[in-house]
Amino acid sequence: MSQLDLNLLKVFRVLIEVKNTRKAAEILHLSQPAVSRALRRLRDYFGDELFVRSAHGLEPTSKALVIGSRLPEAMDQLFEALNVKEEFEPQFYSGKVTIAVNGFIAHWLVPPLIKALTEKAPNMEIYMANWEESTSDKIINGEIQLAINYFPLELTKQLIQEKLGSDDFVVLCRKDHPFQKEVIGAEDFPKYPLASHIVPGWNETKNFTVEALKKLGYKPRVQLSSSKMNIILSSLELTDMLLPCSKLLAKTLSDRFRIIDIDPELEQPSSDFALIYANKSRRNPLDEWLQQCVIDCVNSKFK
Repeated sequence: MSQLDLNLLKVFRVLIEVKNTRKAAEILHLSQPAVSRALRRLRDYFGDELFVRSAHGLEPTSKALVIGSRLPEAMDQLFEALNVKEEFEPQFYSGKVTIAVNGFIAHWLVPPLIKALTEKAPNMEIYMANWEESTSDKIINGEIQLAINYFPLELTKQLIQEKLGSDDFVVLCRKDHPFQKEVIGAEDFPKYPLASHIVPGWNETKNFTVEALKKLGYKPRVQLSSSKMNIILSSLELTDMLLPCSKLLAKTLSDRFRIIDIDPELEQPSSDFALIYANKSRRNPLDEWLQQCVIDCVNSKFK
C-alpha cells in the first residue's frame, strides 16, 4: 500500500466509468498525459494491463472489472469516515450556488424554491441554469451543486438520482381554442399545429409526442420549437397551437390557458423526476441543506 497513491485510485475510478483517457482528464481537471502516466503506475502496481485499447476506447480487463466493482463503495466509505460532520448555517452563508433544472420543472418549482432559499440564506447568490448535455460533468466537478430532471437518465455512477415525485403530461392551449373536448386523442393531434418546448439534453433530438403519434400512423406538424417558454406561451394565446407539457406547469398557468388531458392510450415519456447530485458530495453540509430545501418545496407542492 505504501506504493499506492490515493489519487491513482481516483483516476482508476473515473477511467472505469468513461473508458477514455481524454474524458477522464476533463473530469479530473488533469492533462491527458497525466492520466496516461497514472494508468502506467496503476498497471505496475496491480501487475495487469487493466485497460486495453479498442475501436471504442479502453476496454477493462477482467481484473479491472473486479476492482471497479468494489472500488467506488470502498472509496465512498473512506471519504465518509474522513469527513467530519459540520453544521451548515444558511443565515451566514454568502457564497454562490448553482442549480440546474429541466425547463418544464423549472416553471413550477423554481419560484417557491428561490423564496425558500432567500428567506433562509439572505446573502446567498443563486444561479439557476438549464439542464444541458454538459450538466452531469459539471455536477461531478463541482460547478453545479445539484440538478432536477425527469428520470431515470443514463448517467455515470458518480451521480445519484433520488426520486422526488411524479408529474403527468397534458396539453395546453388558449382559452377559446376550437378544440373543446376535455381529453385529446391521437386522431385529434394532426388537426392542429404543435408547439414544442426544447429542453437541452432531454428532448432536443426527440419530440416524444410526435414519436408516439407516428407509431400509431399519424403525422402531426410541429410549427414552433423554442427553449424560451415565454415565447411559446405568448404564441399559444394568439394561435391554434397545442403545447404538450407538464401538468404541474400547466396548473400554474390555468388562469391564462385551458388544460386538456391526453388519452392514456398515447405513449408518454416517464413523468418521474429526481434530484441529481454527485456521490462524492452527498455528505457536504451545504449540498445536503440545498437538497433538503428542494425536497421540502416539492413536498409542499403535493400537499
